[in-house]
Amino acid sequence: MKSKFLHLSASVLLATGISGTFVAAPAQAAVCSTSNISLGGVNATACAGAFSGNDTGAGNPLETLLDGGLFASSVGNADWTLLAKSDQANSLFTAANGTNIGSWSLSQPLTSNTFVVSLKSSTNYSAYLFKDYDWSHGLAGVFNTIGVDLNGSGNAGKALSHASLFVSNISSNPAPQAVPEPATLLGLGLAASGMVISRRRKSL
Repeated sequence: MKSKFLHLSASVLLATGISGTFVAAPAQAAVCSTSNISLGGVNATACAGAFSGNDTGAGNPLETLLDGGLFASSVGNADWTLLAKSDQANSLFTAANGTNIGSWSLSQPLTSNTFVVSLKSSTNYSAYLFKDYDWSHGLAGVFNTIGVDLNGSGNAGKALSHASLFVSNISSNPAPQAVPEPATLLGLGLAASGMVISRRRKSL
């Protein structure tokens, strides 16, 4: 009787141990990277996320985070405004909803060259900051949702639900003025001196 009980106990333990090895591992959390999105070949300056929930809607979750200083270490204090979403009709901002890797674009430069694009996928979103973007690089870009929400295998992102565009009240930096090289200034100075000396000789 004892041997049957021990045999049965060992079988139960063995079965429990085997079944334990087939329990699925917890899903990996997505972590954003500045290389998840680019515009005109330029990667985002900074990113934050992934966050659980919706980026827009009741309580304006992401706008509240932005106004609260989400990217303050990069841009200081700024006020942010939701400008457009890719799943709502607009003539400014588009993104390839329904894909995990796709394109996005703007139809024209924004009023500020410091802005945020958020990518929403499944139940998560990540925010990507573009600071002092040079519009001459272009208005078309690409994205990858791997930094937002991962598929079951953990090696790819889930399809984009929508992208949102937030613009800051930070003034666009003017194009840098060309500063003459010291050698150029020296050359101009010598030329001016030569002209003055030449005129003096003629007047004598």
